[in-house]
Amino acid sequence: MVMKLSNRVCAIAAAVLLAGLAGCGSPGGGTVTQTTTPASSAGASDASGAVTVTISGFAYQVPASVKPGATVTVVNKDSAPHTVTAKDKDKGGFDVEVDGGKTATFTAPAEAGEYAIICTFHPAMSGMLVVK
Repeated sequence: MVMKLSNRVCAIAAAVLLAGLAGCGSPGGGTVTQTTTPASSAGASDASGAVTVTISGFAYQVPASVKPGATVTVVNKDSAPHTVTAKDKDKGGFDVEVDGGKTATFTAPAEAGEYAIICTFHPAMSGMLVVK
């Protein structure tokens, strides 16, 4: 009976350890939020075509669409570094890295289309930049 109790304790300890490890890795689901909110809000564009993409909680917040060639400012509200990367080189892909708590800019592609974006540091983060 002592052996069975010992095995149960080990099994419970292993289950707790595995449950804890399951929570490790990149936080968040890497979702994208598209919005058409005013320019002062996250993921917005203004009349001049300037665009803001915000990263917060390991997720992208992007506007509904951007104009071809628009200047895109990326605001990283997380403490971890992130990238906004579109690997479609045929249509004018882009890759910008922004440290935690910092901003960076890039130029939106000149060709209209949908550009799938990811964070190369955290591949579960994904979204879509629509250029039109």
